[in-house]
Amino acid sequence: MRFGRSGVQIGRLGIGAGTQSNVDGERAFDGMLEAAWAHGIRHYDTAPLYLDGESERRLGRFARRHDRRELTVSTKVGRLANRPGATDLVAARRFDYTGSATRESVERSLERLGFDRVDIVYVHDIDSAMHGSGFEDALATVLDECLPALEQLRDAGVIGAIGVSSRQSEVCLRIAARHPVDGFMMAGSYTLLNHEPAERLLPFCLESGQSVVVASPFNTGILASGSAQSTYDYGRPDADVRRRVSAIVAVCAAHGVDISAAALAYPLRHPAVTSVVVGNRSAEEVRINVAAADRVIPAQFWTDLEDAGLIPAVAATGTSKESGRAL
Repeated sequence: MRFGRSGVQIGRLGIGAGTQSNVDGERAFDGMLEAAWAHGIRHYDTAPLYLDGESERRLGRFARRHDRRELTVSTKVGRLANRPGATDLVAARRFDYTGSATRESVERSLERLGFDRVDIVYVHDIDSAMHGSGFEDALATVLDECLPALEQLRDAGVIGAIGVSSRQSEVCLRIAARHPVDGFMMAGSYTLLNHEPAERLLPFCLESGQSVVVASPFNTGILASGSAQSTYDYGRPDADVRRRVSAIVAVCAAHGVDISAAALAYPLRHPAVTSVVVGNRSAEEVRINVAAADRVIPAQFWTDLEDAGLIPAVAATGTSKESGRAL
């Protein structure tokens, strides 16, 4: 499927080459990528942040064993490796969305990947940089420097498409009002447990021709296992999340549906969502997730989730079933 209005094609199921995919070493990482290739997956996402560039290097070595023309690779700009030795996670984070840093970041990514161009570049984790009083300053830098620099690189043929990575719909909408980016990557923001983007952002993207890529469809684990002991967005799930997951699991059991299959299928029910990107630690996890993505889920399953108030009643056209109009 096409990514926004660009000519870049991405698959409905993509591979996230993030930190969790790197933790078991290069052999496991390489086996994971090769398993994805063997299953027909050609869409891979990385970033300079992941293992301080090692994800890009490993992905580049993998790409050289295959036909580069078949691969769609996305990387990111703006978020740097954490400060070494910092004990506070927020204090450790480093960001630079200036124009010069953006151009240098793309250049370094191309060197690590061994490419002369990259298909998609996302502005990375804007919301993580925009906490507290620095929100407006960070957003201004993205709008006035980072995105214009990426547009120049796109015009020069160095990158194929421009995206923004954010968990917040309002941030995406504010950026879209100033810059017609090709799409957005939302990590854990539009899942079986989180539905807010369906209210405004997804209808907007559907109308404007921008794509949404949903990363972390399992919310870092709980929607892969259905267990209250799993993590929810890297932390312990609260009582409300545990209650809703338990209710979803019950509906899954009634229909013989695996919760991981439902989690992968749910975002793609909305026509504004072009792809779901999943991180895998091993070739076996790739096999499991590909099998889950291929499962057919009965329509009544979704109806029962809607009737139970577990997901909003949104038809596959992106409209409200009650009103027949865009949400």
